[in-house]
Amino acid sequence: MTAATPATRRQSSPLVGRIVVWAVFGVLFAYMTVQSVGNLVTVSQSVRAFNTFLESASGGGSLQRSTPWVWLVLDIAIAPVAFAVALWVTRRTRLVVTVGVFVVAFAAAGALWLDLQLFVPRLLDF
Repeated sequence: MTAATPATRRQSSPLVGRIVVWAVFGVLFAYMTVQSVGNLVTVSQSVRAFNTFLESASGGGSLQRSTPWVWLVLDIAIAPVAFAVALWVTRRTRLVVTVGVFVVAFAAAGALWLDLQLFVPRLLDF
């Protein structure tokens, strides 16, 4: 007769810690996305207003600008893509690795996001 081996339970505290890290960074990445959407709205309205003003001026049609849609959409996509990649990488890692990966992902996404936040208005140079 064989002895039954007791079933070992997984500790839930590392899972809870990882979920907290995911939630905190989810809020930070969501804030970054909301700021990017605000940038898209502001820049597109500014370009539209500038072009409308030039249409009313005599001979100003050649100075009209186009909205940099590619850069604005890329600016919006940075945060969700970085969060999804970090979440996929950390789905089966320890808590320390999860925190490290999310800090690096947030720093990298923040640097690229800030570069685009500063680059897009310089494209227009009203």
